[in-house]
Amino acid sequence: MNENEKIDADELLDEMEDRLREMIEDAVSEALDDQLESVVTCAVQDAIEDLLSPKRYTYVLSPDKSKMLRCRGGLRVDGTCLMIQAGTTCWRDIAVYPGREEAIQALEKVKNAMLAHMEIIEL
Repeated sequence: MNENEKIDADELLDEMEDRLREMIEDAVSEALDDQLESVVTCAVQDAIEDLLSPKRYTYVLSPDKSKMLRCRGGLRVDGTCLMIQAGTTCWRDIAVYPGREEAIQALEKVKNAMLAHMEIIEL
C-alpha cells in the first residue's frame, strides 16, 4: 500500500459520525411527524365526536380533589394506579392506591357510576 492509498482514520470517523447523525435526525424527525399526526388526528376526532354526538360522559373526581377527568369510556388498573381514558388515545392517572385491590375497587365504583349514567363520581 503506498502513501496515497492510506486511509485517514480521523476523516473516516468524521464521515461515519456525519452519516450516523443524519440517520438519527431523520429517524427522530419521522417519529415526531408520526406522533404529531396521531395527536392532531385524535384531537380532531374527539372534537368532531363532541360536536356531533349527544353522548354523556362521567366525570371522575380524584380522592384528594385535585383532579377531575372526563372518562371517555375506558378504565384500567396499572399496578396500583387507576387510569382514565381522557381522549381517544389519552390515558391519565386519576389516583394511586396502596394496593392493586383498592385500585380495582375504585375501577368498579367508576364503572357502576358510568352504567348508572351519573354525571360525576367522587372517589
